Amino acid sequence: METAGEAGQRLRSAADTVAREARRLAAVLDDEAAKPRWTQPAQNRSRPELGLPAALYTHAALALLQAAHQAMAAAVATDRTAGNGWAAIAAALGTSEDTAARRYRPGTKGARNTRR
Repeated sequence: METAGEAGQRLRSAADTVAREARRLAAVLDDEAAKPRWTQPAQNRSRPELGLPAALYTHAALALLQAAHQAMAAAVATDRTAGNGWAAIAAALGTSEDTAARRYRPGTKGARNTRR
């Protein structure tokens, strides 16, 4: 079992990843906004000659979403290490204790793996 310090460090790392992915998404949007309207994917959906990737915004947002899921799992692990029960975590998540435990308890089939 990890210590409170280790859990806190993992949560800080996950939060840094979320911030980095949010900045990356913002940079994609800023870059697109700086281009002429006719070259922006939202204005002209099919421009393979410009080398625009398909679903540019979805790909950028997906990385942010995945990082946020990892941060949530790290936050739950940190709260559990600090002594919080599943009832308190479930209340924060707006779900049942059973659902929270099934999603985030280490070693269970539905647990989200936050370690690589």
